Amino acid sequence: MSMGMIRLGAGDNRSSVPSANHARTMDPSPKLSSSAARNLESNGSTLFDIAAALFWERGYAVTTTREIAAAVGIRQASLYYHIANKEELLYQICLSALKEFVTEVESTVKAVASPLKRVRVLIHAHITTLLKYQKRNVAMLTELRALTPRHRREVVALRESYLQFVRSSLAEAQVDGTIRSDIAARHLSLALLNMLNWTALWFHRGEALSAEELAGIFAKIFLTGAAGPRRRVGISLGDLASLRQGGARPRKRKNRDNPTFERVLDAAVALFSHKGYTATSTREIAQLVGIQKASVFYHIDEKEDLLHLICKSSLEQICHDVEDAIRPIPDPLERTRILIRTHIESMLRDADQHTTTLAEMRALSRERLAQVVGLRDAYENLVRSVLQDAQRTGALRRDIDTKYLSLALLGLMNRALVWYRRSGPLSPTQLGHLFAVIFLAGAQTTAD
Repeated sequence: MSMGMIRLGAGDNRSSVPSANHARTMDPSPKLSSSAARNLESNGSTLFDIAAALFWERGYAVTTTREIAAAVGIRQASLYYHIANKEELLYQICLSALKEFVTEVESTVKAVASPLKRVRVLIHAHITTLLKYQKRNVAMLTELRALTPRHRREVVALRESYLQFVRSSLAEAQVDGTIRSDIAARHLSLALLNMLNWTALWFHRGEALSAEELAGIFAKIFLTGAAGPRRRVGISLGDLASLRQGGARPRKRKNRDNPTFERVLDAAVALFSHKGYTATSTREIAQLVGIQKASVFYHIDEKEDLLHLICKSSLEQICHDVEDAIRPIPDPLERTRILIRTHIESMLRDADQHTTTLAEMRALSRERLAQVVGLRDAYENLVRSVLQDAQRTGALRRDIDTKYLSLALLGLMNRALVWYRRSGPLSPTQLGHLFAVIFLAGAQTTAD
């Protein structure tokens, strides 16, 4: 299959995982009156959390204001006293989530004198804030593309402001000599936020560890690495430039005998990742391929067939790539390093497919969703088994449960889909190597 060959225009901004009704993003968004805005600020907490929960469960595109009003316990007309429209509500949810980081995290961190301690406090404050407003943060992390261009710019600017604060906190610790300086603060901050923000997608309140305990685990992994103490010493960044031309092996091709169907799949990938599954019509897919809408149904019975195949093939492909890469590697620590690098290479080679899978799989029917979730779980079990084998031999630290090592690693790797650009300074191979060093050896230079 030759997915990803059809590309959309400059509007394809992968600043968030897309799952949005693109038609709404082109409409000018009306402003709330000042009195309504003040009322929303003081009384909107319940509304924000209920709406965010619905967006999380069902997706923004298919959730209606009628459903939101019913869940809040008010009439639909009353909802519009608080918001101008559904997009305005998502915008306010995103702003409220980010403002909590700017106020709570930054003020807590700035009160600490030691640069290294500030990094530790930042990790704890970030996780605490992220999970305190978990549903709002999931909406902000996954539904950003549903915003109008103006609203999206405002939210992205606020997010970038916070990212700059995280980056500067790490840069100050680099100047202090307590955080390694061979990796740019920009990449250290992105790696850290990848691990932390992924938590919002899997954390279940009341189960296993608390937010504070999780923060302690993330601080250990990020600062001192996942490798065992004796193996950590030998892990170095090396010459990144020599890895520039590396890359994942070619994708398995399943439809060589049906090039038109490959083009239909390419178009579906491009549109689903750009606009979202719900907002994309089969007519648009046909137009992008250059065929009649009726011709699409020569290859499929319904639009969901395309989403199912995209999700299924993306997970099968990354599992195939990683299994092939680690099979001949006997050393458990090296197997872990190769796993990380191959995952990043494979995922970023097929970035639009994986973006679609992560953001849109919930739109599948129950039976098909169960099949895709089974493939996802099988791959995550592969990752967990590699880490577990490394722990048994002492190649990885044993004071952190394999479950949390693997969740931290999956977050580190998968969130790169959000911000990675091929036009950036690192190739997928270089990024994979960099992330392997951060995960295994950590960012700290001095012993506690």
